[in-house]
Amino acid sequence: MKNAVIYARYSSDKQNEMSIEGQIEECKRYAAANNLLIVHEYIDRAQSAKTDRRPEFLHMIADSEFGNFEVILVYQLDRFARNKNDSGYYKKILADHGVRVVSAKENIAADSSGIITEGMLETISQWFSAQLSEKVTRGMLQRAEQCKYNGSTIPMGYAVDDNDHFILDEQRAPIVLEIYERVASGETIQSIMDDLNDRGIKTQLGNPFKRGSLSTVLSNEMYKGIYIYDNIRIPGGVPRIISDELFDEVQEIRENRKHGHRPAIEDYLLSGKLFCGHCKDPMDGVSGTSGTGKTYRYYKCLKSPKKCTKKNVRKDFLEPLILDVCRQLLADDVIDKIIKEVEIQNQKDLESSAVIRLREEIKETEKKIEVLLDQLETGINSTSVAGRLKKREGELEELNKQLQKEQAKQMKIDPGLARNFFLSIREGSRDDLEYQKLLVNLLIDRIYLYDDRFDIFLNNSDRKGKVSDYEAADIERYFDNNPDSSSITLTSGTP
Repeated sequence: MKNAVIYARYSSDKQNEMSIEGQIEECKRYAAANNLLIVHEYIDRAQSAKTDRRPEFLHMIADSEFGNFEVILVYQLDRFARNKNDSGYYKKILADHGVRVVSAKENIAADSSGIITEGMLETISQWFSAQLSEKVTRGMLQRAEQCKYNGSTIPMGYAVDDNDHFILDEQRAPIVLEIYERVASGETIQSIMDDLNDRGIKTQLGNPFKRGSLSTVLSNEMYKGIYIYDNIRIPGGVPRIISDELFDEVQEIRENRKHGHRPAIEDYLLSGKLFCGHCKDPMDGVSGTSGTGKTYRYYKCLKSPKKCTKKNVRKDFLEPLILDVCRQLLADDVIDKIIKEVEIQNQKDLESSAVIRLREEIKETEKKIEVLLDQLETGINSTSVAGRLKKREGELEELNKQLQKEQAKQMKIDPGLARNFFLSIREGSRDDLEYQKLLVNLLIDRIYLYDDRFDIFLNNSDRKGKVSDYEAADIERYFDNNPDSSSITLTSGTP
């Protein structure tokens, strides 16, 4: 049995990201199935993978030197890094320490084909991330730099003044502080929630409190006075409501109270990616048993049927439709664009100014060392020359280290292999479960399911794919012909 650690990260408080708890649960499930012993967990909250300036990440890299673990488990590779250069550099360090990075959700083989697959995943993640960054408007960034309100729901306890800066809501900010203090004192979430509802206190959307809305309040770092917009974090950018000590104490209490969900018997490909188009809450994979004992598997909105009218949809109907759309998204023109990006990146790596500069400096330093060695052999001022030689040799060693670091960043990908990879993904076996998982994880960020259509958002991209009119009509007919049955009894929860 090999020792392993888990690295989990989320970049912000976006709802569509897999939670820290969900990532850890999936990694533990993988570890149990693959004979790995989890010895530690490294967690970075509200940290972007576009940069390596993540405290727990760097702590983990440093710890790898001591030989206490051989595997780093991540939910998906983009949790480790979305910057291909950083990924290559740190994986080289880990490899030197006998440690490898393993994705719990992505189908990456341990042989040479896995290297190509992993390279593709990292390239696509970085490419999509760059595409998204280009779409962010200059005005929104300027407003964020000025700590101004940039849309979305204003957190409980705050209001916005005439200049769009956050100010304290004098009536509701004390309630936020009260909630934190009550959790810190040991009171249960249910007790606090019942009391708030009995007092008629509403959420920012005007609804009664439930566990989800209370959890949102208890996890918002903005209450520590941090302005947060996308990946921008500005300490002191908003008025503080909670001390750092109280916030951290509450997070520790919540972490200790958490309980894992019971896993479903069967894989649900869209778990964590499927959301209700009506209320935008997640849709979970569940199973049910009819009066005849037959088992049905389908996706169900968390608020249905009491709070949402969204109809359940059969797993064996929805998943094939989504897989077909994924294949259609990998059209020839899309593959051509990605291959072009691969070629551009390869050329940039080849012509890296840093590598060229370092090689020239190494060559010059080696020439200087040769001159000093010649002087030593002829006995010219040997003490002085020896000191200069030692200094030059130290410079050469440092230059070689820098060159090694720059070269580790250069993960060149053969365009032909890349094209074959995408073609194989598009044409893969429809009966291969691991292939299905790879296809979904490679392309899909989230799906909003309505009663007559679904909208697909690609990974790290604003691009949205929609089903055809024919498919929409097919979905509508399916729902009309398959009304919910009162004889179905739910037997399992989120996978």
